[in-house]
Amino acid sequence: MVKSSKPGKQRKSAANAPIHIQRKRLRARLQSDDPRLAAVRSVTIRTGDEVRVLRGDFAHGGKRHGGKRKIAAQDKKSHKVLRVESSKGRIFIEGLVVSTSDNKDEAVSVHASNVVVVKLDETDPLRMQKLTADRS
Repeated sequence: MVKSSKPGKQRKSAANAPIHIQRKRLRARLQSDDPRLAAVRSVTIRTGDEVRVLRGDFAHGGKRHGGKRKIAAQDKKSHKVLRVESSKGRIFIEGLVVSTSDNKDEAVSVHASNVVVVKLDETDPLRMQKLTADRS
């Protein structure tokens, strides 16, 4: 429920929210062929989920990877989520690294709104039960 229409108050409440509320804000659209998840539109991102980056430097093979700007839909790759930072609203994805000035690879974070969840991590039975439950 929105309590204020002022952008500054919205940003302040988002920044000062408890960690369990910030965690729930890390949601992304779900694109799955699984018929059990047909009614689910978006899910909270967890470590182990497979995602595809849609926006930013790493989308579509992107300039940081040295890839082309436009590639075919079947060539887009999905990668596993390695870490989730709830406080900053960002996720770290396998393979998204940039080299630093001393030639070390450093992970690059991506905002949760710039990805699409392609495959869920099904190791948690309670999560799958909640997602596949009858929603009528």
